[in-house]
Amino acid sequence: MSVEPEKKQGHKTLIIVLVGLGIVLALGSAGGGYVVGRASATPQTITETVLETVTETITETVMETVEVTREVEVTREVAVPASADGVAGSTAEESETTAVPPGNPEDITFDVFYEAWQLVEQQYDGDVPPNDDVLYAAIEGSLETLGDEFTRFVRPDVAERLRQDAAGAVEGIGAFVRENEEGQFEIVRPIPGQPAELAGLLPGDIIIGVDGQSMEGVSFDEVILLVRGPRGTDVTLLVQREGEEEPLEFTITRVRFEIPTVEYEMLENGIAYIHLQEFNQTATEKMQTALEELLAQNPQALILDLRDNPGGFLNQSVAVADLFLPTNVVLFERNRNGLDQTFNADDGDIAETISLVVLVNPGSASASEIVAGALQDHGRAILIGETTFGKGSVQQVHELSDGSEMRVTIARWYTPANNSIDNEGVTPDIEIIMEFGAEEDVQLERAIEYVLTGE
Repeated sequence: MSVEPEKKQGHKTLIIVLVGLGIVLALGSAGGGYVVGRASATPQTITETVLETVTETITETVMETVEVTREVEVTREVAVPASADGVAGSTAEESETTAVPPGNPEDITFDVFYEAWQLVEQQYDGDVPPNDDVLYAAIEGSLETLGDEFTRFVRPDVAERLRQDAAGAVEGIGAFVRENEEGQFEIVRPIPGQPAELAGLLPGDIIIGVDGQSMEGVSFDEVILLVRGPRGTDVTLLVQREGEEEPLEFTITRVRFEIPTVEYEMLENGIAYIHLQEFNQTATEKMQTALEELLAQNPQALILDLRDNPGGFLNQSVAVADLFLPTNVVLFERNRNGLDQTFNADDGDIAETISLVVLVNPGSASASEIVAGALQDHGRAILIGETTFGKGSVQQVHELSDGSEMRVTIARWYTPANNSIDNEGVTPDIEIIMEFGAEEDVQLERAIEYVLTGE
């Protein structure tokens, strides 16, 4: 599908699609997803104990993945035994509370927790939430003590939406969104031709109400669930728009559609342009198709646009990098427990020699940073734009027995030059700042200028 390049905006918040949670950099089996470029390293199997309940012994087969941002995931099955102690490492019948040495959660007892909630149930003058809500809130609150925003618990309904979205076909209104620095639910841009655009939503719109419910104090995941829903159903959004004194109301009918993974065209002066939206299961396959069509027209150079690309599958990021790289390291993955893996590209792919410019901005995260960092470190491409998001940690994703998910940071990844981008990002070779909502795409214009002049 050939389209006009979209205007891009810079920000420091991961973008997601308003039909599911933000996309994750995930590591499955080496053959997972569609791999046209070759990921030559076989990921190591990591087996961990998944915490289930505090009262019974369970042996589960869980779906295990690895992610580096927020969204779809490739899965692989491993047998994971849960101890009889479950989360607590002890039972509710234990009568003595013991001190909890740092780093030994198996020694935690829940006596005080039960005491507190028994008092709530006996004396609280109001409705007591369901047990599941209490349990989930306890898990979420305890994870905050880690100080790691990427180690998180995903409730079953949200986790199910993530799994449904893994193939790229989703149901919703069709808009890229983000949680901005003020914690608001902001439209980055509607997807062309989808209901959000047709209804009149614009970049920068802030959703302040859904079906009559205020979004104040509502979590990002909860907002997504409220906005999403079965195709053919309506959702009414109350939107605050800059320059408008009163909020605007939009009633939008949800549809099922494919997220446009790749957009491409030939620009003037024989320059090929590809915008990769995300590293989902079809990313490499669609990149291969786009490259075949564009390279058949003998372009003098290619501009690869990774702006506002929040990430995706790790094996897809390696395979996409492989399309442009001869035999070389794409990334290293390491942790303090001895994990040390190298992911490589191989010779023989379609776009290993064409002159290449890569566009990046603060919305380029995880998988995007892996590709941009690898191409930059090997001198394969010039990066133009703004410093990327800076997401360099790897999360192990476990599907728990009730359909919820636990995502635990297990490692960090490094560029071929052994640089960590965590909290730092990838710095472009040519920095061009683009203001949010700008009418002219100055970054794309600068990339074209570089192709034509070499400067």
